[in-house]
Amino acid sequence: MESISLSSNAGSAARVIDLEGLILVCIIGSNRALVDACRVTLERLRPAGYQIQECGSSVASSNCDIYIWDCDSSTSPPAAMMAASDAIKVVIVKKSSLSGVRRKLHGADVTYLQSPVTPLSLRAVLEAAVAQLQLRCDESVSTKRLKLDRDRILQRLLETNLKLREHDQDRTNFLTRSIHDIRVPLMAIQGYCGLLLAGQLGAIDPEQTRILERMQRSLSRLSWLAAAMMDLDAGSDAMNKLRLAPASIEACAQQAVHEILPFVQRKQIRLNVDVEAPNEALLFDAGQLEQVLVNLLDNACKFTPNGGAITICGRSITAAGLRTIGLQESTAAYRMDITDTGRGIDPGHIEQIFDEHTSYGDSMDRSGSGLGLAICRMIIQAHNGRIWANPGTNGASFSFVLPLVAAFNNSQVAHATV
Repeated sequence: MESISLSSNAGSAARVIDLEGLILVCIIGSNRALVDACRVTLERLRPAGYQIQECGSSVASSNCDIYIWDCDSSTSPPAAMMAASDAIKVVIVKKSSLSGVRRKLHGADVTYLQSPVTPLSLRAVLEAAVAQLQLRCDESVSTKRLKLDRDRILQRLLETNLKLREHDQDRTNFLTRSIHDIRVPLMAIQGYCGLLLAGQLGAIDPEQTRILERMQRSLSRLSWLAAAMMDLDAGSDAMNKLRLAPASIEACAQQAVHEILPFVQRKQIRLNVDVEAPNEALLFDAGQLEQVLVNLLDNACKFTPNGGAITICGRSITAAGLRTIGLQESTAAYRMDITDTGRGIDPGHIEQIFDEHTSYGDSMDRSGSGLGLAICRMIIQAHNGRIWANPGTNGASFSFVLPLVAAFNNSQVAHATV
């Protein structure tokens, strides 16, 4: 049986680690889920070659090979872990407590993991720990250095990942505050529009009523857009927020055109609208579909040159037409295409153009910094539809299909309209 003798600092007695025997893992705290996760991971890395000891901070075992301290369930730094100079030390800590724990362990050689720990990060840490223990019996100095360098790189990657998670949480907090600050004045403006429409501030003529109603719809759409940004960031299920009902696809197109009309007129763009009524009832959330059309038309206006053209085309398609675009599960649907005469879409960006927070750093980047098109995809997918972009150099083309009523089962409709 192979073993290696390791000397501790300050003239302490040498400790023998039997690498062909058991690796002793001491888990300090009372987190049962952490113990189970460690056992599952170690069973994959070193079947029957480990032993887990669970203990509190004051009774932590000495001479263990790996110490894992869960700060949430055991607040005091374990003395046995701090005294074990040769052991590998892992500290699991919440973001809010990280600074304080780092001060307590200043100068200690430890690996930090943010709580709650993911299986992937736990596996990476334990994999590196087992590899480091195995290195201690490696007779090749050059190999040892290479592998130790690898472990140092892994340690830096884990620390970087921790920092990224901290920054991601900071970004989420900033987004939440910003959206709240945006929605408050929007609600106030909607209230004033409601007062004007109700005639409480004086009589208004039919044309003023029509304009105010359009304003109110636009404000409602902006409020929903703010909520959609939060949904994208949190990864929530958009299907739960649908308000499915029979609605007019032509009216949605007209409202979207009305909202982008100032941009169209400013650039003298020719706007062609050819939207046919569906052959069967079309069930969708009118407000959200308007959002999709506004986003796509805004994208087209941005990249269409002065004097260019944008075309909106809508028509029903049969099962045969759906099969040509790779949809097998629906029997009939409604398709809309928005095309323009601007710059085409790079085929290399087609697959990522609808991803969240995707931007290619190009002044002609059509991704919209990964928000406009990502929201479009979220809405269409929630309707059991499909959206895609067509690559090419002579203008851009975005298309989506919505299933007709038969494609929605009763449970989906009841769930979505709660």
